[in-house]
Amino acid sequence: MPLRDLAHRLLNAAGVEVRLVRNIKAARLAGKRDQELDAWRILSGRGFRTVLDIGANEGQFAAIARKLWPQAQVHSFEPLPEVHAKLVARFQGDPLAHAHPLALSAESGVTTMHQSAFSPSSSLLPMAEIHRKEWPQSAEHREVEIKLERLDDWATGQGGLEHPLLVKIDVQGYELSVIAGGEKTIRAADAVVLEVSFEEFYVGQPLFAGIHDQMRLLGFEYRGNIEQFTSKDGKRVLFADALFLRNKHMAVV
Repeated sequence: MPLRDLAHRLLNAAGVEVRLVRNIKAARLAGKRDQELDAWRILSGRGFRTVLDIGANEGQFAAIARKLWPQAQVHSFEPLPEVHAKLVARFQGDPLAHAHPLALSAESGVTTMHQSAFSPSSSLLPMAEIHRKEWPQSAEHREVEIKLERLDDWATGQGGLEHPLLVKIDVQGYELSVIAGGEKTIRAADAVVLEVSFEEFYVGQPLFAGIHDQMRLLGFEYRGNIEQFTSKDGKRVLFADALFLRNKHMAVV
């Protein structure tokens, strides 16, 4: 067989192998997305008209919200400029999707954020050693200046939010600060989903018990997890998307 023909065959075979690997990866990613969507369907019948996606990253949850509540206004908050640009591009042309270049906090102003090489691990708090061990790809980071705003101030500027209201908070250890700056808005929500940790992945972060107690003070009941995530060895639950529903017997103040 001529060398040229042999080379063509080998290249073609390699191309088939590359395409197969790509297809397998794409299928796995699609399967993961379907699992996440299915997990959130427990709330699909609630007819939310407004969804606040606090800690939006590149819009992973916002994409789920657009599918489950197609008539809802989805407000996504992502302060890191590079990540915010990807969020904007993802929902370009969708009049019901809004991307805000903000981090929500107890106070308004400007501060520095730790932007991780793995952007979903970025936080306003320093990363703890256990996080680096569990997710070594996230350890590298740089400091980025970002803008802070209180959720209640932002909501007032919107002239009111249409209800029913879902608030999702995934801010890598900064949950209580978000709540402190948005108590009025959160009290009026019908459901709140918070990413809660059972170990301290960021220095000084509140764990599940502290967040649970604060949400009870705001009139919410813990009703289980949308999803939960285990350690590499499968022996410990590390964090979860905890569901809190407003106690209808408690007046909103």
